[in-house]
Amino acid sequence: MEVNFNKIDDLNATLIVKMVKEDYAPSVEKELKKHQKQAVLKGFRPGTAPMSMIKNLYGKSILADEINRLASKGLYDYLQDNKIDIIAQPLPSERETSDIDIENGENFTFAFDLGLAPQFDFNISAKDKMDKYIITVDDSEVDKEIESLAKRYGNLDSVDKAEEKDIIYAQVSELNANGEVLEGGVANKDISLTAELIQDDSTKKALVGCAKDAKLTLDINKVFNDNKAMVASTLGISQEAAADLNPNFSVIITDIKRQMPAAVDQTLFDKVMGEGAVADLDAFKQKIKENLETYYQSESDQQVEHMITHLLADKHNVPLPDAFLKRWLMNNKEEHYNAENIDDRYINESKVLKDILIREKAAAQFNISIEKQDIEDASMGYTLSLFRNYGLQNPDFEFVKKFSDDSLKKRDYVEQMNDIAIRRKVYNQVKTIVTFNEKQVSIDEFYKMIEEHNHQHQH
Repeated sequence: MEVNFNKIDDLNATLIVKMVKEDYAPSVEKELKKHQKQAVLKGFRPGTAPMSMIKNLYGKSILADEINRLASKGLYDYLQDNKIDIIAQPLPSERETSDIDIENGENFTFAFDLGLAPQFDFNISAKDKMDKYIITVDDSEVDKEIESLAKRYGNLDSVDKAEEKDIIYAQVSELNANGEVLEGGVANKDISLTAELIQDDSTKKALVGCAKDAKLTLDINKVFNDNKAMVASTLGISQEAAADLNPNFSVIITDIKRQMPAAVDQTLFDKVMGEGAVADLDAFKQKIKENLETYYQSESDQQVEHMITHLLADKHNVPLPDAFLKRWLMNNKEEHYNAENIDDRYINESKVLKDILIREKAAAQFNISIEKQDIEDASMGYTLSLFRNYGLQNPDFEFVKKFSDDSLKKRDYVEQMNDIAIRRKVYNQVKTIVTFNEKQVSIDEFYKMIEEHNHQHQH
């Protein structure tokens, strides 16, 4: 078998695999004999069918499989032996012609186009400077957090008159033109609503200040801001039926609930921190402050990593075989890419690929490797962040670990955690190289800075 490598430029190449009958005949013969032993054909005992019949039935498909297997092996053996790094899988060549005439030929030629991995140096040093924000948590922030926790752990209590944020429970019925309950219409349907969300001022004013057992006539469409889907869902009818409703409804207020904050006492301390974790208000405030400082330190660390992402992209010019990669995406992900959208969608694909290549370059330069424990640690951190996003600030460790371990049984998830683990180690390495300028900022100043940064990158 003959393999020829033709480098077009630094990012593109063509590789040609040529084979003659002597290259594939032994393996084809071996496969034919295997089929002969296993074949069950009418009129013959298992394994006794004539080889001529086996060749007639299976010869062409076996030949096709074998020459494709050998061509692939020749391709990848050459790449490995010659230490040629490629991006994505090879594609049938558009530059050279393949000759794979199974019906008539004995000699075959496979031509592949290759995208070559770009060569570049990792270019981060102590000359690169970054801001690192130390976020100050003052007493007012602690008080605001305690107020928020008191509301979160409070109770819904019935009140006499409705305010904007109260939950109003009502029984509604559709009315006819005479202001009477419409026969066959929506009747005695229990709903709940909040005046704060109503956009129509007159409807909102009618509800704010109303008392239990009050009877109102309201436009049901204005109650739900002319959202027919919401009207249909709330009343339990189809959207078609909602479109045909008479708008005027009688509304009888059945109850009014208000979120009442919990008392800031030992009961709240135990609910938030765990039973017996803190014994008085001062200790509770100190723990809240520590939690906030930890949270905002995490926010600051995330901002540093975000800026490292920009730094790595800005400091490295990573050229790609763009035309090859666009063709590869359209060939291998037809459901997402086509000639009409490839140019726009490739912008993000190329950015992600460049980020990966830069991290791989750093990992190679600093001998970074990923062990099983790194992936498990990444999964635990990822799982904890998920739970915290759902409001579970102090989830049980064993529960988190079981959730994480179950997730790690999925191959795609493991690959995702491997990427996170590599990024974490690379970024930690970068943090030891660059020069940080620490800045004390308030919480408001920190988020204002992030907002301004995000605004700049959107334009």
